[in-house]
Amino acid sequence: MALARPLRMAQILGWRLLRKRKRARTQLERAIAGLPFAQHRWNKEAGVADTELVVETSHAGRSSLMAVHLHVSSGYSRKEIAAAVQSALKQSVESAGIFVTQGSGAAYEMSPNPEITLIQGIYQTRLEAISACIALAKRRGIQWLVPFDPSSRLSRYSLASYSAHLLRQEQARNAPVLYGDEIGLGRLRATPAMWLKPDWDGRMALSQDYLSSACALAIEPASQLLLGDETQLPHSLFELVLRLCEGSAASHVGRVTSHTEPEAWREKGGETLDAVRRVTRSKAETVEAGPFGTVKVIYETPTPLPKVSVVVATRDRVELLRTCVDGVLHATNYANLELVVADNESVEPETLDYMETIANDPRVKVVRWPHPFNYSAINNFAVRQSSGEYICLLNNDIEVLEPNWLMAMMREAVRPGVGAVGARLLYPDRTIQHAGVAIGIGNAAGHAHRGLPEKEPGFFAQTLIARGASAVTAACLVVARQHFDSVGGLDESELAVAYNDVDFCLKLRAKGLQNIYSPEATLIHYESKSRGLDFAPEHLDRYLKELAAFQKRWSTMRVVDPWHHPRFDRSSEIYCV
Repeated sequence: MALARPLRMAQILGWRLLRKRKRARTQLERAIAGLPFAQHRWNKEAGVADTELVVETSHAGRSSLMAVHLHVSSGYSRKEIAAAVQSALKQSVESAGIFVTQGSGAAYEMSPNPEITLIQGIYQTRLEAISACIALAKRRGIQWLVPFDPSSRLSRYSLASYSAHLLRQEQARNAPVLYGDEIGLGRLRATPAMWLKPDWDGRMALSQDYLSSACALAIEPASQLLLGDETQLPHSLFELVLRLCEGSAASHVGRVTSHTEPEAWREKGGETLDAVRRVTRSKAETVEAGPFGTVKVIYETPTPLPKVSVVVATRDRVELLRTCVDGVLHATNYANLELVVADNESVEPETLDYMETIANDPRVKVVRWPHPFNYSAINNFAVRQSSGEYICLLNNDIEVLEPNWLMAMMREAVRPGVGAVGARLLYPDRTIQHAGVAIGIGNAAGHAHRGLPEKEPGFFAQTLIARGASAVTAACLVVARQHFDSVGGLDESELAVAYNDVDFCLKLRAKGLQNIYSPEATLIHYESKSRGLDFAPEHLDRYLKELAAFQKRWSTMRVVDPWHHPRFDRSSEIYCV
């Protein structure tokens, strides 16, 4: 932040003195936006606007009836319980009820308060208590229930934000679950611990519980589920949320609705793991604990394995090609594959000799593309020469690190509704080159978390979990042939070199398919070593034309990526406000 960094502040003042006022103003706005008071100010302004909308529409009978449920179990202090109760009482809009339940060993002494209903009985689990509250809410005609516990606080505008979201977003009214963003409890910090969340992502929800600590449950579908088959009843709030969302999507409320302990998101791994195991028991081969309280779901692969055609476009630079080919043929544990090497006018004798040698391997086919470099056209041509049911586009400057990379990608690619699957790619210095692509960064598209050290979790472990993404890079991309063909492959005419992979993935999404980032597949990418960078003088004119075409086609100057919160800095590939 500039205001905390004198050197950056001096730079802003320098731009101002040089009459570069627009640049100075933009940088100053970004610096201010990252300050703690700015975040709290934005939260308050948004909350006030939500409150005004709810109050205005309540007179017309349009607002939704929303109750709060606080479950008190053992282990919480009186101070924590009192603070949680006060957060429910001090909402900016009136609730339809505040329900309090107790677990075994809880010591809750409630002063008489007409706004609070203490539900009698001792509940062995929180889910039992939630079930009782949902039944009571249904009898009272209440439409939504907001569950929380004494480890967290409702934001002052929590109910207003949920209610205003329902008023603004018509499709949200059919959602079984609403969920909001979170901010860490405690004093103001240089960098507030704000968990600004993506839109609903069913794959990510199986990797991480980013829902249950700040959510609202629709009473009707929750009641139906809890009255169903006893053998299928959920064991936890998170499992209830997952089961509610099996048939329809949760709806993201882009507001802070809960204050939670800064490390709470990574400390509920056991409950998350149990919920995911129960929900995926018939679909996954194994489900195991991941880092930072996350979960690794390893899906089954079909038997026999589908054939994968690995397509590598290349020109000379045999040292790169040899590393890539050796990794595919001798260090990959996927048995049913073919390798199609598309040669784009190589002239170096050593390269030509090497391609002649590998062509003797029955798994290898070398095809020639004797035309000017056009990444899209070369790959489309090579795909037409291949025979696999699935296609793996692989750059010639990729180095295989672990033998299971292709198997990991195929486990995701064979699932119904999946479009392209991308890998986690590292630079040679083991920093992140690719962990999914977000649209709108730089008013075009950017690689999420680029430059972070390999073991850094990124924003709330985003680099380490399987999740959806708007796009993934074609430096290592797996897709079913039928999906590749359905969108016409890569764009040869307007996006010959840059942005063709992002455009391809967006076309898959437009067909209702989900693109997946799979960190279980991790490889090294010596980015653009064989063809040079787009910003090199000899490539700049072509790049700018492709950038303009991409921006126009997908409106990237104004679009907000579903995985990139509107509050994030669009100029940064590191997720920050």
